[in-house]
Amino acid sequence: MEPINTRDTATAARAYLALEWPLALGHRYRPKQGCTCGRADCPIPGAHPRPDGERLDEVSLPGALESSPGAGLIAFTERFDAVLVPRQIGMAAMVLLDRATPVTCLVVGQDTYALLVLPSTGRYAAVDERVEVRTGAEGWIALPPSRGVRWDTAPWIEASTQPRKLIHGSEIRHQLADCFQVVQSGAVS
Repeated sequence: MEPINTRDTATAARAYLALEWPLALGHRYRPKQGCTCGRADCPIPGAHPRPDGERLDEVSLPGALESSPGAGLIAFTERFDAVLVPRQIGMAAMVLLDRATPVTCLVVGQDTYALLVLPSTGRYAAVDERVEVRTGAEGWIALPPSRGVRWDTAPWIEASTQPRKLIHGSEIRHQLADCFQVVQSGAVS
């Protein structure tokens, strides 16, 4: 089976819709012009929701992509919680977690890892004030091929379309706590 191409927006969007993730188009990044949100200081150009936030489905997807080429893909956190941690913590935690069970994980920009866990369980992973949990219909996360976002561990089993099982937020709590403790002690720089 061919791996899912998350560099192609239409293919990626269909794969996310197949996971039943609530999906919308985000802003676009335009070289030399910045983000379509219009903020000169936009911290995540082309990788955040638009105010209209219309939900996509198989029927509306082709027209939406045609009218907004290059737009980011945004998933609302109704089918999962996104646990955002600093990159250094995320890298260390993924090494520990990969030994036990693969966790669906995104690398967001230069500074953040987003670990996806079962809905309404992200709070169990909030072991430090630097952990941000996005949950419910108001929460969101940018997905590949949005600018600056890539999968560390994709939400489907490699070379298939079979969804990867999400774990409970409590199952990553201890690894995250250990990683924060090591970083705070100065053992890792």
